[in-house]
Amino acid sequence: MTDPKSTPAHIAASSPAALSIESLQAQLAARDQQVAQLQSQLQKQQKINAALISRVEAGSDQTHAQLSPYAAFEHAALLAEQVQKRTQELSAAYAELKRSMAYSEDLKASERWIRTITDQVPAMIAYLSSAGRYLFTNLVYDQFYGVSRGSLQDATLLAVHGEVGARRLQPYITQVLAGEPVSFEIDEHNAQGELRHLLKSYVPHRDNQAQVIGFFVLIRDITERKRTSEALRQANLHLEQRVLERTAALQDLNQQLAEAHQQADVARLQAEAANLSKSKFLAAVSHDVLQPLNAARLFNGALLDSELPVYAHEQAQAVARSLDDLAGLMRSLVDVSRLDAGHMTVERRVFALKPLLQRLQQEYAPQAQAKGVGFAAHCAELLVSCDEALLLRVLRNLISNAIRYTPVGGRVLVTARRQAEQVQLRVIDNGIGIAPALQQQVFSEFFRVDPSAAAHNQAGLGLGLSIVDKICRLLEIPLRLRSALGRGSCFELRVPQVRSSEQPRTVPAPVASLTGEQGLIWVVDNDAAIRQAMQVLLQGWGYQVVVAASLAQLREQRGAAFADVLIVDYHLDDGDTGLSLAREVRREYQQRQAGIMPVVMITADQSPDLRHLLQQEQGHLLYKPVRPLKLRSLLRALTQPRHS
Repeated sequence: MTDPKSTPAHIAASSPAALSIESLQAQLAARDQQVAQLQSQLQKQQKINAALISRVEAGSDQTHAQLSPYAAFEHAALLAEQVQKRTQELSAAYAELKRSMAYSEDLKASERWIRTITDQVPAMIAYLSSAGRYLFTNLVYDQFYGVSRGSLQDATLLAVHGEVGARRLQPYITQVLAGEPVSFEIDEHNAQGELRHLLKSYVPHRDNQAQVIGFFVLIRDITERKRTSEALRQANLHLEQRVLERTAALQDLNQQLAEAHQQADVARLQAEAANLSKSKFLAAVSHDVLQPLNAARLFNGALLDSELPVYAHEQAQAVARSLDDLAGLMRSLVDVSRLDAGHMTVERRVFALKPLLQRLQQEYAPQAQAKGVGFAAHCAELLVSCDEALLLRVLRNLISNAIRYTPVGGRVLVTARRQAEQVQLRVIDNGIGIAPALQQQVFSEFFRVDPSAAAHNQAGLGLGLSIVDKICRLLEIPLRLRSALGRGSCFELRVPQVRSSEQPRTVPAPVASLTGEQGLIWVVDNDAAIRQAMQVLLQGWGYQVVVAASLAQLREQRGAAFADVLIVDYHLDDGDTGLSLAREVRREYQQRQAGIMPVVMITADQSPDLRHLLQQEQGHLLYKPVRPLKLRSLLRALTQPRHS
């Protein structure tokens, strides 16, 4: 008989959490056998006890009669002891039977619980013995293969898969029975005849001696996942195809863009080359044109200074005005070319505004008076930060336009006043005015307001305001126009103001004197007409003049005395420049006497680099075509201290 206390421990030892259905069934069968044996023993014991009781009752009378009282008592006690012993054994067997039955019920409940769980798992689960027979299948397994519940118990694989299917699975079964877990994918038909894609896993089951006694089967239907994967693969292929197509399209577009950029670059380079050619052409033309224009101006200046009949003097003045107009046109063309090519640079500095407006008053008052137009420029003591030369160019263009388009009896006014941190400059006229529809177009190149009686036969190419607009953009100062047709115009600039208690020291502009010119002037120019015109003009003013085409010729003709002023053209023959010639002359001058010889450089080159060099050399710069009055004032200022 089995010890009832040892049974639960034995079962616990042989029943892990993942106890197989085969183990549960084996233990249930063994327990049922033990219960049957105990019931048989109980029945046998009950029979023995009944027989003993009958013998005790039947023989008690004989015992009392045959035996002595003591012997009878002894015999009765022995029988009672045997009955008690048998009764204890029977009670123990009955208790064991109850425990075994209770454990058997626990095992059955455990089996039901495991089956309930496995039936709810969304996967097919089975267990096969090492002989290949089914010992357990869950509900999903039975439903997939279309078998009734429990019909596969102790059946082989042939019952589900047939011979062909069993042969397909045999390699994997062999592997798992060898103790190796295996997973694989396979296609099988379900009970409805649908082809499904399955993922099967076989896991070996070992006993306490590590021997494989069966294997677990886990099957998952991955058909949908497979379809999704295939759909994703197809989508990826389609996407890759689309990406390739889009990439090809983008490459084509990039190629087109690259070609467009290349064409744009070529067009830009061509435009730059054309612009450079235009700039070079204008520079060359301006130089070539300004040379005879400069000579003509000098000759005409000498003619105006001579004693002429009234009619001849008026004609000479008309020639002077025409030369001034031509010079203005050439200057405008050169300015536009330099602005378009980006060759015009800004040199900001702090300067007093009042001397600049006084200079404009001196320049334009005679011109306005000759036309019968009033002109005035008013300014307080103000300091500004700007490029003085470019600001002067802007104001000159605005004033020239104002005088040109203002009728006789009109008035042009230039004002400057402080406003916050800026100085507001205005050029105001009461001329013909500009229609609102044209106030944007007037800043376009070669655009002119519709000529009227006030502007008839006035020179100009329509570049003045275009140059003003471009220079203002370069200087980064706002430009504003207010005008009414028939009432006049107002051009307004705003220049940064500088607040300082100490104004920069300014040298007053030389004032022309009509008498008292004296001194020796050297003139070096490679143009014979310029030399001749300069000689006539300067001698007419009373100066002694030595003219030469080069430094070597100057040394031959100058004599022993040194000049009071050297006038030299910047561009000479054989690549020489007036700057190098002036340095050599100054070096010789300093060896003979102390001081620095004054130098006046004449050129059509308006680059800031040349202006810087002349400033460093303490020289004076005049641009072609030279105005005789400006040259006379400068020479008077340079020679007067030496002869006063």
